[in-house]
Amino acid sequence: MTKGVRQSLVGVFVILGVVIFIMLYTWLSGKIFFSNTYDIRVYFDDVEGLRIGDPVLVFGIEKGKVKSLRIEGDHVDVILAMDRDVILPDDSEITIRAVSYIGADKYVKVTPGSGNKIPDVYYGTGGSLELESLAAQVDSLMQRFGALKMPDLDGAVRKLSADLSRSIDRLLEMFEGPVDKLDALVVRIDSLSSLLKGDGTVGQLLTSDELYQELRETNLALKALIQDINENPKKYINIKVF
Repeated sequence: MTKGVRQSLVGVFVILGVVIFIMLYTWLSGKIFFSNTYDIRVYFDDVEGLRIGDPVLVFGIEKGKVKSLRIEGDHVDVILAMDRDVILPDDSEITIRAVSYIGADKYVKVTPGSGNKIPDVYYGTGGSLELESLAAQVDSLMQRFGALKMPDLDGAVRKLSADLSRSIDRLLEMFEGPVDKLDALVVRIDSLSSLLKGDGTVGQLLTSDELYQELRETNLALKALIQDINENPKKYINIKVF
């Protein structure tokens, strides 16, 4: 192989490498796309941090890239190159999100809707993670906490302890008399329980079935006697007049 042929081959490989590099760079940056994508137009009020080539995620899966950014009047016209298997009805949600709290990288989050109409233009919303707004809210919250007058916690704890101690003392005083009466009542109940047991006379009277039957028969006879007296008083009362 001659020197001229060798130099020509080196030149061809260098040119091919440069072309491949340029094509790869432009594809990754979103400036060229293949035919398996289609474009959608989205209007945003603000696209701070969004760049051409940033990914478009559908349910967390990359399904497109940001193709172009252009200001039109009071909004930003954004062209998204989407995979053809993604169908976006008019009620789809398109928002700009930050990749992390610290980094400036953004992506477009797409949540497909359930409608049937495919619009010509979609309307998106700005990034939901705005660190400056979040910092301003935190500063405002800290200022409000700083303006609050915190009470003397040590004094409040001491006062609560003293009040609790006095309440316990009063409660014990209130229960001191009733407790003594309750003890006496318990003693009486124990005495009555032992009296009602079958060991004593009263217990035997209360627990004897034979005695209960005799008392019941006597009661019935007494009721019959009283009834007979009421119906036939002359039978039992004999008054003689001299």
